[in-house]
Amino acid sequence: MKKILIGLTLIGLLFGCAGLNVNTALNVATDTAFVLALKNNPDHKAPVLKAISDIKILLKGEITYDFLLSEISKRFDGDYAYYGIILRGYVETDKPVFETHLNLFDAYKKALIEKIDNLIFLAGSV
Repeated sequence: MKKILIGLTLIGLLFGCAGLNVNTALNVATDTAFVLALKNNPDHKAPVLKAISDIKILLKGEITYDFLLSEISKRFDGDYAYYGIILRGYVETDKPVFETHLNLFDAYKKALIEKIDNLIFLAGSV
């Protein structure tokens, strides 16, 4: 696990130092960490896909940023906490303007749903 985190940090530094888009480096890092975690724990695939799908369903309704983060933590607990950390890390890098009382904007939710769809696609390829 430490090797994965060190490798992802180095990828982030390389992309950042090369002047490339930070979001690209972040997407590569989160996708790589997600795939490696599933490859190392193939029995986690079904519960992780269920949790990700549940989060995706929540995003189709009215939801605040804080509630989204709490739901991610709740659905990815115990042995699956690492996957929740990956997803939360992605969500937390691009905070919306309002975090607590206002619902997320549709454009923000759409971007998160696209990321979740990508994670579901990646899980299917493992």
